[in-house]
Order: sequence, then structure tokens, then C-alpha cells
Amino acid sequence: MTQRLDLDSASVKTNNRQKQRVNLIEERVLQIVSSLPTAEGISGALIEIKPKKSFFPPESDPKLALRIGALQAGYVNQHIHAVTAHNKKGEEYERRNSPNRVQKAVSDLLRQFGILPAPIIDLEKDGIDPNLWLTCFQVLRRTRKTTASNAPATVALMVRVNPLTGSVQVTTPSLFPTWVSYPVGLGHLIKEKWDSDVDVDKITGDIGEEQQSSDKKREQQFLNKFVADCLRDCLNTSIEKDKIPTVLFMAEAQNARKMLAWLQNPKLPANNLPDELKRHIMTESEQNRLWVVRLRIAGEGEVPVCIVKDSPGSRSSGLFCWDGVCNSPENALYLSMRKGLTTEQGLLRRLESRLDNGSKQPGNPKPLEIAVVHSPGIEGSKLACFVHNLRDRWPYFADEVSLPFPFPFATLAKEYAVSAKDRVELEDSEESEESEDLEDSD
Repeated sequence: MTQRLDLDSASVKTNNRQKQRVNLIEERVLQIVSSLPTAEGISGALIEIKPKKSFFPPESDPKLALRIGALQAGYVNQHIHAVTAHNKKGEEYERRNSPNRVQKAVSDLLRQFGILPAPIIDLEKDGIDPNLWLTCFQVLRRTRKTTASNAPATVALMVRVNPLTGSVQVTTPSLFPTWVSYPVGLGHLIKEKWDSDVDVDKITGDIGEEQQSSDKKREQQFLNKFVADCLRDCLNTSIEKDKIPTVLFMAEAQNARKMLAWLQNPKLPANNLPDELKRHIMTESEQNRLWVVRLRIAGEGEVPVCIVKDSPGSRSSGLFCWDGVCNSPENALYLSMRKGLTTEQGLLRRLESRLDNGSKQPGNPKPLEIAVVHSPGIEGSKLACFVHNLRDRWPYFADEVSLPFPFPFATLAKEYAVSAKDRVELEDSEESEESEDLEDSD
């Protein structure tokens, strides 16, 4: 099941190479589904894959078929390279950090079950009442038009975590008002008919600019209502018996602002709920129990890559409050510099993650911008500090900004929002590690 796709196979009757690959992936998916035992309840699979450099041409890599096929058979799946290899003399040896990599891969697989160690919020350390839904919003990609009446749409994911039980639930516009467990939600994504163009802001088809603008506005209104409905549902769903909960909602600007336009700088509310949410939310009691935070990652020059000495503001525990950068004094802007954990030693290489080596740190983590939009009943600086601390709840990549928990669930879901028609990925995070292993074992 992990062997290369035979693009020269005579059984594939097409002269189009991309169509040939799609047919082979679909064929391999069927083989995987028929080969795996019937899944019972929440099931997962650890799949040993070959490095990308083992496949030529790159389109012969079956990794996409493994992801789709295993989940269609009922298994969320985590991929890992072999723990052994052969040196130039043909002798087998165990790679460095093999036990660590296996341990981290299994841990990541267990997280995909949507169950985490609880409690997630420490009242003494965080200073936050754990009677708090942790939620986030993530735009995934667009579906394609399949029939005359089935128009393409942008699919977004809402994630919510109960910090007392450690349970993770998700919903999408087509699932709501039902919230499902995380692995069930991943299974729902794998069944979508995805557009090959991953640009979520692009309306496909032969339509004019006016119609395109109208469709985009209608979709924005639809997704804003979806977010509001999800938040209102959380505000009225108990975490602790006989106690009404508070909700923390987070969205990353570069991912979501095309759909949630109020995340854009000129429209960002100053210590107030955006009108797009207000009109659906809510009673005054609900509004007073909702915290809203906008995040922005360092990319395309939007977020500073460093903090200049003697800049106006204050800094404590890796969180820097930057004064005098907002038009309105009611807006507060914070830069979060992720702290290294006490277990982290040494530096990760580019594209490595703590799944490769849990004892290393990234060296100079990229800053994350935190803008507190709405925080009734809590100081903005205290909420920003809590969001900053949520960045430490998850392994991260050396070359990435670690978004606060529970965002890793939302970003991981993208790996399941795939189809056989997707292009092959050309990067592999374990390539450098393998090459160094070979050098050490000559």
C-alpha cells in the first residue's frame, strides 16, 4: 500500500499525466480501504512512509492516497519514516532519536482522537477560571460545483475545547448545529468535493465582477452568521453543572479576514464586538461572557520580526505591549515571543518539529501579534497573557509560528481537507534528518 504509484501502468487508460495520477490514487484508496480491518469506534493508524526523495517522479508518491484511504476505512492516521535505515555498506542501523520520534508520532496520533489530558487551564498558573470554552475559526478551502444547483462554497471549521474534560469538538456550516468529535469531523472533511484551486477568495465560473462581488458578500454574511451561531451555542452550553460559561474566540487575520472582514485593520473594533456578530449575538449577558482576540502571524511584512530596544511599551514573560501604534487608544497591541520549554535543549533545523526531536527548541521563534478586540470583565493585558501562554500547549515547528491552543486542531484538519486531484507536495520535514543519519553511519 505504500509502494510508488506506477504512472506507466498500462491499466490506466489515459494520456493525461495528471488524470493518470488521479486514477492511480483512487485505485490505491480502494485497495487500502479493502485491506484494513473494519474500524470499531475511534481508531487510528501509524503508517510508515518512505522519504519523498524515494519517489521519482514526485507524482508517484502515494502519501495522499494513504491519508484518504486510511480515513475512509475509519482510521485517523499519522505518518512516520522508518526507524531503521541502511548505510552505504548495506548494513542496517537504527536512526538517531528513533524512540523519541515514535513516541511523538504516537502522541500526535492520540491527539487526533480529540481527547487531551485535563485540565487544560491551570487556575493558579493562568489566573483564568477554567469554566471557559476555548474556540477558534479556520478557513479551509473551497468546494467545487458538482451539479447545476450545488454551487461552490468556502468551508470553514470551528473548533471548541472543554478545558475541564479535555474533549475536542468541531463543526462546519454543513454540520451545524451539530458538534461532532474531532475524528468524526476529519472524516466529514475527507468526503467533501474540493476545488483544485485552493484560493478561498476566488469565485470560479464564468461570472462577471458584479456577480462575483455579490457572491463574496453573501458568503461573508453567511460565515459571519455561522460564527455567531456557533458562539451563541457555546455561550449556552454548560461546561460545569449549573454554571454559565465564558467563551474565548480566536481568529488568525491572514487566514480569515477575507471572510470575516471585521478582522481587517481599518475595521477592527476598538474594545467592542463587531456589528457582524452583534446583530446575531445576543443578549447583554451573552455579550458580557464573550472574549474576542485577533491573531496575526509574522509574514509579508505585516508583523515586526523583532522588538527594538527602548520601544515604548512594557514586556513581561515574553509578552510585549506596544504603545502608540494604534489610532485608537482603546486598541491594545501585543507581540508574543514564544518561550522555550524547560525540556527543550539545542535548536531544531528548518522544517523540523518537536515530533522529530522533543528536546530541542526553535532558537528564535517568530513573534505572534495579539489584538484584544473584546474583553468584558477582564483586563486586556491579562487576556493577552493567557493567549500567549496557550502557545505552550502544543509541539511546534521551527519554521512556523506556533498559534495558541486549540489552533493546532484547526490547522491539522487541513491535512484531511484533501482530494485525489490535489497537487503533490514537494517538501518533506524529515529529509534533512535522514541525510544526517546516513552521514553519521558511514
